[in-house]
Amino acid sequence: MKPRWFYALRPDAHAAAQLGALAARLAASVDGRPLSAGDMHLTLVFVGERPAEDEATLAGLLADLAPHWPAMALTRLGTFGRGLYWAGPTHPKGEPQADTASPASSASPASPAPPTLSAWPAQLTAQLQQRLRAAGIAFDERTLHLHATLVRGARRDARSALTALAGALPIEPDSWTLALGCSDAASTPQRRYRWREAPAGQPHWAV
Repeated sequence: MKPRWFYALRPDAHAAAQLGALAARLAASVDGRPLSAGDMHLTLVFVGERPAEDEATLAGLLADLAPHWPAMALTRLGTFGRGLYWAGPTHPKGEPQADTASPASSASPASPAPPTLSAWPAQLTAQLQQRLRAAGIAFDERTLHLHATLVRGARRDARSALTALAGALPIEPDSWTLALGCSDAASTPQRRYRWREAPAGQPHWAV
């Protein structure tokens, strides 16, 4: 299989461990496949299948972008259909004024009340898209919906589990790391993705 590429934000190790534990609990409730802590991420831009030889080009588009980005809490649990369960921020489109209710997904709010989110995720996504267009690289242009997949392939529709587990939120990463992600023939349930982080040495949080 050809590698599948995407740009994403990865949570810090402590938050990733919390998400991994939450995924395991949820998977037991819905009879699904949990993602591991090391695979947790928020996709910004999905590029799709491209040859392995394109890795250097795709990684090069991260040049001059900050590797680390500020805290953004995950405050909601939700589903896409019956099979996929996720945790996401209060503003899934990356900026408060852009968010509207989405008929394609359902979510349950967690308490306490979520913090205000700035527009930097949407701005960063737009910048990555601009660089891909300039490089002539096609990508999925569907509207951004920030979420960290917790469980895939759920066999039971147990949305009541979302209410029961809402107390596990918010999960509050201290920072997020920008990275190029890839799934390929070497992917396993324990390690679905490999990562190439944005180069160090750039200013933080600059768009």
